[in-house]
Amino acid sequence: MRKLLIGIAALSLLASGCSNKMDIEAISISLLIGIDLDHDNKLIFSASSPVFSNEAKIKEDNYSTPAVTLRESRDEDDKTFMSITAGGKNQAILIGKKVMQHKGWFKLLEPFFRDAKNSLNSRIVMVDGSAYEVVKYQPEDKPRLPLYISELIDTSVRRNISVKTTLQELRRLTYEKGMTASVSQVRKDGKLVLTGTALLDEEGEFKLSINSEENRLLRILQHETGGEFPFTFEAMNQPKGEFFPENAYSFTTQKISVKTKTGYARNKFKFDIGVKMRVVLSERLFPFDVRKNARKLERDMEQQLENRFKKFIAKIQKAKIDPIGLGLYARAYQYRNWKRVQDDWGEALSRADVNVKVKMTIADMGVIK
Repeated sequence: MRKLLIGIAALSLLASGCSNKMDIEAISISLLIGIDLDHDNKLIFSASSPVFSNEAKIKEDNYSTPAVTLRESRDEDDKTFMSITAGGKNQAILIGKKVMQHKGWFKLLEPFFRDAKNSLNSRIVMVDGSAYEVVKYQPEDKPRLPLYISELIDTSVRRNISVKTTLQELRRLTYEKGMTASVSQVRKDGKLVLTGTALLDEEGEFKLSINSEENRLLRILQHETGGEFPFTFEAMNQPKGEFFPENAYSFTTQKISVKTKTGYARNKFKFDIGVKMRVVLSERLFPFDVRKNARKLERDMEQQLENRFKKFIAKIQKAKIDPIGLGLYARAYQYRNWKRVQDDWGEALSRADVNVKVKMTIADMGVIK
């Protein structure tokens, strides 16, 4: 009798599990979500879901809905769908630039944190234009758009062209006083192009865009030195050439070491950042004996890279943002001084002295002299 009761209990558990079964054809899974403002500054929500029906010729279901909130837009979409909308598999959240130019847009993502079924690993991407134009994009020579965008961002991170910021990371930075957020930036101009990185202030408002080279500088200053760091310079003591860049040379890093020291004097913070690089020459379009005069070329690299760091830092100081995270160092090593300015760190950083010193070593000049 005891064995029979155990068997009945096991069957009842299996039966209860089967009662929640749902065919994949009856589910609408939003893999991409877009948020825009129209010409009248009304919110427009859009989404892209794969179609699993064998009879459907179009394999992506794209829709756009005016609504007050993201949750309301889902209710409106359900009125036209034959399937049940399910969350938890979203790959990227595309935010139109017009939305990010306003403070407080981050609260629109509230449903992702309320529902435990939702994933917090969705990539946050700013679209330089309309997010819906990207959501409805269906390239014939690329994989499904959600997969394409995910791989595009992941590849850009390995090459340090842009950054990868998840929903969870963005939420953390929203409450972090010592660092401001940065997200991937794309544009649809015939095809989808990852144009660089969008930098936000402490309230999430878009402040400025940086290109791929500036993003590499940012990653170095953040002590994020993994992946590829290629650079191309024009030698300052070489003739430019009439038609071709005869003074150009390129190199990629073999190893990068970064140290940041923090101080405080004369009512302002001071940051001294030391960057050491071992590099490999990958291109040189002018005659030069690297073996005999390596130090001369290394000094050219150091001076040009220091100038680029200086311009980049001046750019973010003018915008009063801190994507580098220097506020984290100020809090760790100068807490008493940091505490007085923590609520207005962008202003304090704009008045700080930030110096970058570069030390270059050519480790390899290639297989030809």
